[in-house]
Amino acid sequence: MIRVYQLTTQDTLPGMLAKLQAPPGTRVLFVAPPGLSLTAPGMQALRRQALQHQVHLAWVTSDPALRALADAEGISTYRSQARAERARWRRLRPEPRRRMRPATPAEITAPPAPGLFARRSPTGFRPVAFLRAFVRRPSPWWANLGLLLFLVALWGGLLYALSVVIPAATVTLVPSSEPIRLTIPIQAIQGARTDAAAGIVAAQVLSVQVSGDARTQTTGRRMEPATKARGTVGLINRTAQDLLVPAGTVVSTATGANVQFATLQEVILAPGGRASVTAEAILPGPGGNVRAGTITRVEGPLALSLLVANAENFSGGTTAPVAVVTEEDKERLQTQLFEELKLQAQERLRERAGPDALVPAETINYLALSPSFTPFVGEVSPELYLRMSVQAVGLSVDRAAAEQVALARLRDAMPAGTRLIADSVRFSLGPAVVDAQGRVNFTVTAQGTLLRGVDVGSVRRAIVGLSPEEAASVLMSRFPIAAPPEISLGPDWLPYIVPVNLPSLPWRIRVDVNWDAAARLAAAL
Repeated sequence: MIRVYQLTTQDTLPGMLAKLQAPPGTRVLFVAPPGLSLTAPGMQALRRQALQHQVHLAWVTSDPALRALADAEGISTYRSQARAERARWRRLRPEPRRRMRPATPAEITAPPAPGLFARRSPTGFRPVAFLRAFVRRPSPWWANLGLLLFLVALWGGLLYALSVVIPAATVTLVPSSEPIRLTIPIQAIQGARTDAAAGIVAAQVLSVQVSGDARTQTTGRRMEPATKARGTVGLINRTAQDLLVPAGTVVSTATGANVQFATLQEVILAPGGRASVTAEAILPGPGGNVRAGTITRVEGPLALSLLVANAENFSGGTTAPVAVVTEEDKERLQTQLFEELKLQAQERLRERAGPDALVPAETINYLALSPSFTPFVGEVSPELYLRMSVQAVGLSVDRAAAEQVALARLRDAMPAGTRLIADSVRFSLGPAVVDAQGRVNFTVTAQGTLLRGVDVGSVRRAIVGLSPEEAASVLMSRFPIAAPPEISLGPDWLPYIVPVNLPSLPWRIRVDVNWDAAARLAAAL
């Protein structure tokens, strides 16, 4: 059973103690408000009261000070009431009993008698006798430690002196170089994470749309009317008053195909008068070359007032070959513009992907959108105009990640002890192939210059005790070095002592590998 008491800042310690007077085994939960003041003796009194009545006690509070007081007394604390009701509370610990020695009569202890070998006199006097100087006592620990440190320092000093005096040598080697080349298969998967071990890099879909236009000369040819036929027609006024016949009056043939002509001069006809004017066919072509006597009809408002006839044949209407749009022109222009827009779309995709990404041409799909031709097929025009858009969708491959994968594989393939010249590394990408699952498979070839490793221990063992010339010959023949080694003997500060051979102790031979000089020499080759 749990009894929950919502305390306030007005609650006092006696009130809290009274709340703990509950049946044994009851769980009492105090929910403390912010600002509740309670001291350490008060918390101790609450614990004692809970132990006395055999009840369990816990607090719900977020006050750090109150939580620390409860924790010091072994009382459980929680930040929420729900958590406190579900949790298992700590068992209150009783106060430890102090064992006290019962009171006894005073014991009188006689002090030791002073003597030559007594450790201490009751008065504090410590006699110094001649015999005590010969008493053997164990050395204190600090004396043993000091002696050990002294011996270690002495031994180290002797070794240092020997290392300075014993002949030494310094050998500087320039390792040789060799090319390294490795081709790694790479797979780019959309939405994947880079995995160097599996050769997988990330890819993402990119889409762009480009538009453009183009023109081309038409290649179709067709005979079309070119010039208009001309001739003279006679006009007769049928009315009893003057008649004005304006220029542009339309006359036509009355039989066969209706061919229209327009007069070119204005004329005024007296009643019953006659006049001849020049007329021209409205439409060009040989259709206007009509025979004499075929133009007999006047069109328009003067049809009842005017008579017309041509006494001579009309001539001059001809045809000529003209350029027309053909289906081949249309297909050729669309193919030309489509290829140009594909190149523009590839460039736009690469710009969107950035310098560290690659968009393989094999992954790009193109779609022609709304091609518009002007004019249409069969129409007369010297040029054909086309406007069209192309949408391109491709996969962007993380090129930098692919090169890092190739570099990691190249380093793994390097023999132990070798070094790769970072400036010599080059990458080249092979053709890409897109499989049925949309994954891009391609290869990356990494190549560079490798500096061969030199085993320092083997070098020391091979030249101990040799002369510099013999050591140089041995090193050039047995180790991969690109230049003769530099050998210096020492120490050179001892008078009258000039070493002529390398030391017989391998640890007195220092071997330096000049990697920088090896890299410069490899770059110069």
